[in-house]
Amino acid sequence: MELFGKTNFFRQTGDLLHLLSVLIVLYKMLKMRSCSGLSLKSQFAYAVVFTTRYLPTLYYTRSYYLLVMKLFFLLTSWFIVYLMRFKVPWRASYDAKQDSFKMRYLFLTAAVMAIFFHYDNPHLVVEVLWTFSEYLEAVAIMPQLLLLSSIIEQGRKWELLTGHYVFCLGLYRAFYVANWIYRYYNDGRWNWVDTTSGTIQTLLYLDFFNTYVKGIVMLRKSVLPS
Repeated sequence: MELFGKTNFFRQTGDLLHLLSVLIVLYKMLKMRSCSGLSLKSQFAYAVVFTTRYLPTLYYTRSYYLLVMKLFFLLTSWFIVYLMRFKVPWRASYDAKQDSFKMRYLFLTAAVMAIFFHYDNPHLVVEVLWTFSEYLEAVAIMPQLLLLSSIIEQGRKWELLTGHYVFCLGLYRAFYVANWIYRYYNDGRWNWVDTTSGTIQTLLYLDFFNTYVKGIVMLRKSVLPS
C-alpha cells in the first residue's frame, strides 16, 4: 500500500477543505454544546453517502492517505448524526420544524438514477452503490441550504460557523471540479457520473454564496454600534 497514491494539487486541496468543513461542525457542536442551525437531514444524507461509497471498497483502498480519510468521514458523519438525533444537549437544540425538507424524494431519485445510469462494471452492486453516493452527494446539501435561507429570511440570528462549514463544502466541490478538468487534460480521464453530479452540486453552491454574503452582512450589522 502506498502512502498517498496518485493525487494532484486540486484534489488534495479539495480533500483538506472537506476535512476542514467537518472539523468546523465538530468544533461548533463540542465547544458550544449545540447543533443550532445545522440540518440533521443533510448530515444523515452525507453519512449515507460515505457509507455506500467507502464501505464496499474499504478493503481495496490503495493508499494509507485514502484509508485514513475514508475512515474519518465515515466515523465522524455517523457520530454527528448520533449526537444530533439522540444525545442531550444537541438533540434539544435541533430545530426539526425548520429542517422540513422531504429527503425521501432525493434518496429515491438518486437510487433510481444509480440503477439505470451507471458505468458497466463486473462488480455491479459496488458500482451502483458508488453511483448512488455520487448522485446523493450532489443534493445532500439542499436541506442545509434551505434551513440557512429560512433563518436569514426570518431575521433570526445566523451562526457564522455554520456558514463557514457550508462555504468550505462549496469550495471543496469547486476544487474537485478543477481536479476533474486537470485529470482530463493530463490523463485523458473523464467520468460522466462525477461531471453530472458535480455540476448539479456546484450550481446549488453558487446560490448559497449569495446566501452566505447576506448572512455575513446581517452579522456585521448586528455587531456594529448604533
